[in-house]
Amino acid sequence: MPNVRKRKTDRGEPLALLQRASNEVEKGKSFREVAKSLDICHVTLYWFYKKRLRLESQGSQTPPRVGYWTPKKVFSTEQEMLLRDYLMEAADLYYGLSSKEVRTFAYELAKNYECNFPQTWAEKEMAGADWLTTFLKRHPTLSIRRPQATSLSRATSFNRTNVNKFFDNLSAVLTKHGFVTQDIWNWTKPESQLSKTLGRLWPEKGPNKSAV
Repeated sequence: MPNVRKRKTDRGEPLALLQRASNEVEKGKSFREVAKSLDICHVTLYWFYKKRLRLESQGSQTPPRVGYWTPKKVFSTEQEMLLRDYLMEAADLYYGLSSKEVRTFAYELAKNYECNFPQTWAEKEMAGADWLTTFLKRHPTLSIRRPQATSLSRATSFNRTNVNKFFDNLSAVLTKHGFVTQDIWNWTKPESQLSKTLGRLWPEKGPNKSAV
């Protein structure tokens, strides 16, 4: 089953037209007669009329819902934004989550927020793969990618204190030896690019993140 079903027809009648047709049926005309005169589907008119009668019998003045609508989401817009920001921050800290970890985290989050979620989530204790796909489409700043490798020591050593110390030492060496711009060269050792086996992470789109 596709994740996004494409609409293949132009079916769906305006509410005002169905209300007008329903009023004609109440006057004693047949469904087919009214539907043919207004160029609408008689089955659509039949179900609208039945729903209208049921709502009126319950004391409701709200007309039946018609047309197509977006399926209900598990999380609210605000909750999804918080989840997105958390995933982006985790990736920036070199702790990007795998797709299964994101689905498991989404399930725990849905329970914590007391959201209505599919029964399959509870059975598997993780969100569905379809939810992950649609969530990614709603938040294009996220992507599942294989990041660039780096060593564990390099990732954990890259902090404010060490960076400040590096530039302090650099400034001292430049001052002591009187080096100028053309005397400075950049050199990266190939053997420094060591890492554990990489998994599928969840970094922000853009330049590849370094991964542990």
